[in-house]
Amino acid sequence: MKLYPEADRIFRELENVGIFENDPIDVKLLSSFDQLHYHGVEAVQNCITSLGINNQDEVLEIGAGWGGPARYIADCTNAYVVALELQKDYHDVGLKLTERCGLHKRVEHTCIDFLNYNTNVKSFDKIVSWLALYHIPDRERICKKMYSLLKPGGKVFIEDLVALDLNADVDWSSLKIDLFSNSLILTSEFKYHLEEAGFNIDLCENMTSQWLEFTKKRYQDFLSGQVEFIKLHDRQLFTQIEHFYRKIVEYFTAKAIGGLRLICSKPL
Repeated sequence: MKLYPEADRIFRELENVGIFENDPIDVKLLSSFDQLHYHGVEAVQNCITSLGINNQDEVLEIGAGWGGPARYIADCTNAYVVALELQKDYHDVGLKLTERCGLHKRVEHTCIDFLNYNTNVKSFDKIVSWLALYHIPDRERICKKMYSLLKPGGKVFIEDLVALDLNADVDWSSLKIDLFSNSLILTSEFKYHLEEAGFNIDLCENMTSQWLEFTKKRYQDFLSGQVEFIKLHDRQLFTQIEHFYRKIVEYFTAKAIGGLRLICSKPL
């Protein structure tokens, strides 16, 4: 999907700060580069605190990207984290980064579509996901699958895009392509599917205004760094990312999309 182009670019960014191929990497330093969601490690730390993740937990991350949140959770809490990622290029890069961080015994990378992920022996204490579920078709099935993979008493932390105003003045067919949105739904629908699956909803927080400001700043910062970015990468990659950053601001501004943070629990 074009909103996540060229997974290998992170290696050039690391080399640009003096971390070369096969060099060990400090997780805290890497966290400045490998977080693909909004508000970076601040959001991951909020998740760790809210769910009370600890060294006894087995955690599943859905849509791991480069594996940034999974590594950060494992490093901070010593939990065991399974990082699921559909795109093989991102999975492969994430695996290399985890090995270079020395976390390969605490973070397990698996390249698979979440809807095809099955484990007959393992269930999880916590499930986490950032800006991934709206890419996956069939929200009802997603919620039921999360419920089945979670231990009784377990908790889920989700940050995701939602549809805000279905009458917003945007080209919805273009939005679907730009965002690769296969299940962009209203907050009310999302909550309905979670509750139908059996979850209790412990927190439902509207993140729209915060994410609008974040994406505006991200876009302006990206434009300000155009010369340096093109020198490090190339103009084609700049154009691809610029398009996505610009469109996401447009869709937030038009109130077509919003942001949502959810914490849910599975009854004992």
